[in-house]
Amino acid sequence: MRSTRSRPPFRRVSPPPRVRPGAGAPRAVLLGAALGWGLLSAACQPAGDTPWVSPVAFDTAEVWVVEGADSARLLVELATSEQQRQFGLSRRPSLDPESGMLFLFDEPRAATDGFWMWQTRISLDIAFVDSAGVIQAVLQMEPCTATYANGCTPYEPGVAYASALEANVGWFEAKGFGVGSRVLGIPDITP
Repeated sequence: MRSTRSRPPFRRVSPPPRVRPGAGAPRAVLLGAALGWGLLSAACQPAGDTPWVSPVAFDTAEVWVVEGADSARLLVELATSEQQRQFGLSRRPSLDPESGMLFLFDEPRAATDGFWMWQTRISLDIAFVDSAGVIQAVLQMEPCTATYANGCTPYEPGVAYASALEANVGWFEAKGFGVGSRVLGIPDITP
């Protein structure tokens, strides 16, 4: 049943209050300044405050480097695809002390197939490992600040290899590892 009370066809709404020209400007300026300061301070925070996340996903594994009775564990990211091998550890601000990257290849690499450090921010050791897991060469690599990759010096091992293990610079020497040491736990990626 409808009410017999009459209602107006619309509700009367008061117009918004008048604002003087320029009256809202200080508030907008303060808001803009606060937003800008927040963005600037977030961008200028030290790298250690925000964890770095790689744009390329990597699986991880645990490998052991062994020399006689001495051994050390490394938690490594696995570079098995071409995209992963090309990106590697580039752009990272740091690498955890007992971490690294293991580059795995479908076929053995030639002695002249080297690595370059383009867009890599940290110094690294690289161990070139044969198919039996024996380290054949260890090199220290420095970051390359060239604009283009072809401006970077390649680090060639001078020996054929099946995989390459990168760690923080000085890691192998500090642990007493070098040519002849073994890397255990290398995953098999052959099809």
